[in-house]
Amino acid sequence: RDTLAGLNPSDPGQRVSEVDSSEIRNLYLNTRAGKPLHNVNVRRAMAWLINREQLAASVYEGTVDPLYSLIPAGITGHTTSFFDDYPEPSVSKARALLTEAGVTTPVSFTYGYGLTSGSAAAEAKELKKQLEASGLFKVTLKGYEWTDFQKRWATGKLDAYAVGWVADYPDPDTYGSPLVGTDGTMNTGYSSNEVDHLIQDSRRFADRNEAEQDFHDLQASVAHDVPVIPLWQAKDYVVTSEDVGGGQYLSDGTGVFRLWRLNWI
Repeated sequence: RDTLAGLNPSDPGQRVSEVDSSEIRNLYLNTRAGKPLHNVNVRRAMAWLINREQLAASVYEGTVDPLYSLIPAGITGHTTSFFDDYPEPSVSKARALLTEAGVTTPVSFTYGYGLTSGSAAAEAKELKKQLEASGLFKVTLKGYEWTDFQKRWATGKLDAYAVGWVADYPDPDTYGSPLVGTDGTMNTGYSSNEVDHLIQDSRRFADRNEAEQDFHDLQASVAHDVPVIPLWQAKDYVVTSEDVGGGQYLSDGTGVFRLWRLNWI
């Protein structure tokens, strides 16, 4: 992160290019009955309080981009559904939702994170700061060794947890079924007939552009139900010396470097 933040595009001895990556990071919320974040209005209130720009700037020094939907930029079907529904942090709107839900504030929950997972600890502290600044939430942070962390989210023991996701292949379905489909990988307890139907319907189309409306509707449903809050999208950086050409074509965001585009100048 520090190395990337220190890159200087105006340095005459190097060339720096960046493109959207397929890597994202989301905050997952345990929606099960009896859990602190079960009520959808509580989760919507959280969505009104998260400041992604501040997170990207303070923790990641601008090396990632704020993400406002389940499917990242550069992938078919990308929208900004969370920006559309929660355009800027608002304590008043969050408070109104919690009042409507009839819950006692501050709402207390535990946020788990992996101890050795990059900037996870700093990210957790920043999100705790943002949520607690409203006076509406009380967040207890708990770090776990990576294997233990995985077991805890897989067994539904964590109230909230942020996890990165890198698509196996650049198709919107890789952000649908595993992340928000019933019995998905992230095990939030979330299940929506509408979302499951849209996921299945989207698979009918060999031309993925024809499935775009399904994914638009899916992301709108996710922003409404908030089983997950998108946080940021990574960027691929390519740095070459001045005597190497084609660096700007090396990455297309899919994770596969096109080495054949490089050449000597």
